[in-house]
Amino acid sequence: MKCRLIRQENYKESLWDGGTARELAVFPETASYSKRDFLWRLSSAVIEKDEAIFSELPDYDRVLMVLDGEVVLSYENQRVTRLAELEQDRFDGGWKTRSFGRITDYNLMVRKGSEGYLDLIFPEKEAQTYGSTEESEKPYSVHTLYCRDGYAVVCAGDESYMLRTGEQMIIESEACEEIEYGIMGEGTLIRGQIFYGVGSAGESENIEDGGVCESQNIEDGSGSGESQNSEKASFDDFKLCIYLANVQFRWAKHVVKSLKYIWLDSELSDAVRKVESFYVTTLVFVAGLTAIVVMAATGIMSYTAGVIAAAVWLISDCLLVSPAIYMIFAPKPVRKHIKRIDQLSPQEEKIRQQEMSSNPRAEAIIKRYGGWGRR
Repeated sequence: MKCRLIRQENYKESLWDGGTARELAVFPETASYSKRDFLWRLSSAVIEKDEAIFSELPDYDRVLMVLDGEVVLSYENQRVTRLAELEQDRFDGGWKTRSFGRITDYNLMVRKGSEGYLDLIFPEKEAQTYGSTEESEKPYSVHTLYCRDGYAVVCAGDESYMLRTGEQMIIESEACEEIEYGIMGEGTLIRGQIFYGVGSAGESENIEDGGVCESQNIEDGSGSGESQNSEKASFDDFKLCIYLANVQFRWAKHVVKSLKYIWLDSELSDAVRKVESFYVTTLVFVAGLTAIVVMAATGIMSYTAGVIAAAVWLISDCLLVSPAIYMIFAPKPVRKHIKRIDQLSPQEEKIRQQEMSSNPRAEAIIKRYGGWGRR
């Protein structure tokens, strides 16, 4: 791993229509925002007007987090969102974006074809170990740490770094190297996780390609091939689907302790509900078990063989059949949609609290039978 600490005096400051901006870090380091030749960029802007228009960046995806204040972001002909302090939103840099509200923000921009995420870390006095919480097939990864308030001591490799308020740290990995570091302190850190490959978006990035993982099928040569950006199912996805398929009974949270510490995002939750609402796995299991009972009852197989077949079918259903059904519906990679509740963003925590306060089963009963008394 290669680490570098960027002090506030080294930031590049500039003016824009809405106020002032500071470039905290950019990659490659020789890249220029005005030339739009960077792969990823971190910046912080102060929006000093009640209404401002963002620059259009059609080649980039953006993640914006509010450091101070509250803002409404309007994406023309797309959608609108309201962000409070430490809440974030992801949007296409090519969208016509207008902001309403005076804020200080933190921005991550990544060239399309690469991947970038932001989350929050709240350091404690005792060191905690951190690594990637997002999965990607890209061979190169970078973690970034910005100290929004307080301080943090970051232990990476054999070195320790003091990160003070307003300072930025970059932790770069070698090709396919796992990033791991320890953090202790107090306050609030904004972490970025960036994943990229050689020749993302079909452009040369001046990166030596000698260390690319053997498992990555990256074409050399002309550079005219399209970026391989599709998410493929993996064995890790299947293992997680085994877990999901076997924790969908009513009292699961009282039996499976790990369920108390994780949260499924809306996309994965919708997939699970889709499978369960149509009783897909139940119907498949009952159909298989019925076939075995019929064969045993009609003498096609003996009673003992029927019992053995039922046991084998039960195990197969738990470990293969039901997980395979979940694999069909679940978004990939599955791990990206399962999050620890102690690492949720404020917006995700708000959604989780709303889900906990609702009772879909009771609401469905009330909707169905609520008018009976009047009738």
